[in-house]
Amino acid sequence: MAKERILVALQGGEPDDAPLEAACALAPVFEADLRGVFVEPDPAHYMLWTGPGAAGASVVSTAIDAVREEADKACRDAATRFSKTIEGGPCDKDGASFRRITDSPAEAAQQARLVRLLVACPEAAAGRGPLADFVAACLVEEAAPLYVPRKGATPPKTICVAWDGSKEAARAAFAAEPLFDQADKVVILHSDRNLDYHDRAASAPNRLKNWLSAHGVECETREVDTSGSLGEAMLEAAGECDLLVAGAYGHSRVSQFIFGGVTRTLLGAMDGPSVLMAH
Repeated sequence: MAKERILVALQGGEPDDAPLEAACALAPVFEADLRGVFVEPDPAHYMLWTGPGAAGASVVSTAIDAVREEADKACRDAATRFSKTIEGGPCDKDGASFRRITDSPAEAAQQARLVRLLVACPEAAAGRGPLADFVAACLVEEAAPLYVPRKGATPPKTICVAWDGSKEAARAAFAAEPLFDQADKVVILHSDRNLDYHDRAASAPNRLKNWLSAHGVECETREVDTSGSLGEAMLEAAGECDLLVAGAYGHSRVSQFIFGGVTRTLLGAMDGPSVLMAH
């Protein structure tokens, strides 16, 4: 029986292929079962009121039926893609499961509790498409580490870690810990931009370097050029790696390095390395 769980968010269609392949490849590294979840909001919760009387009720009912019919089609597609990926992949087929959930994104996000990773497509991570609210709720409200596959090897062979000493950055490093053992190269990205003396002590890259060394992982450190956009600078610094690990939406003084605007830049990028983020 697997010790961990990896949740992969599905919507039906081609956007499911990359997260499914990534989740399947990551499952053995994390000793995890793979759980696919197709999330749809209940159309009865968001259909606009069309007016009083039987005519209005009929319009709403017809619209709801049409939405549910499309959702049924998308769910069947997602389930088929999930099954095909599981059959051809390296993950445990017996422990894999697929589930359809009809609920609000915030309620559906409870599925992310006790999972090791949530894997989602880049569009959803960037705030677009039907899974955007679900993925955001999992990351922010449920504090589930989020893995967004883009380019590069999975499991990653080269990893960059954006480090500022914040609890968010530390949680991201903890979440990525099994991946460090598999990597050929690990680089700590750091910057002292907007940090005072006490913040600099917390954000010293040696704190993370020593932690990684205790886990048998050797790494190098690299200071990021912060003359322009911090998020863009990190993406550029991590441009040749397979995975960028970073904290998300920090709010303490020490978290200026990984702050809201930077998080949106990292999640919104369609190119560049895959990202693993934690809040």
